[in-house]
Amino acid sequence: MPLDLSEIYDRLGRLPEKVEIAALAYGKTAAVKIHAQAVADRPWTDRTAHARQRLHASAKRIDTGIRIVLAHGVEYGVYLELAHEKRYAVIYPTLLKMGPQVMEGLEGLFNRVRL
Repeated sequence: MPLDLSEIYDRLGRLPEKVEIAALAYGKTAAVKIHAQAVADRPWTDRTAHARQRLHASAKRIDTGIRIVLAHGVEYGVYLELAHEKRYAVIYPTLLKMGPQVMEGLEGLFNRVRL
């Protein structure tokens, strides 16, 4: 009686899809953490709270993987990031701070599926 490997082949065929779904879920979780860190570490004093309230982070699937974005939602966000010798910048400092943690977590995810 020949060995039936169809179930194994079927499961192996679904592995890339499952890894992609897991990576996107991880990216969305990481985006929430990055957003929380940016809000907590913002170097400016709230006047209207609009800049803080409109900071947003997201994760989405792109052709080469998962992209996590942290951005301002106010028109003057670019000035917070670039003007006044970058004293009020929050995006780049947050990404520098959180980037290694995000990559370690992603590495842990890949190690669990043995990639």
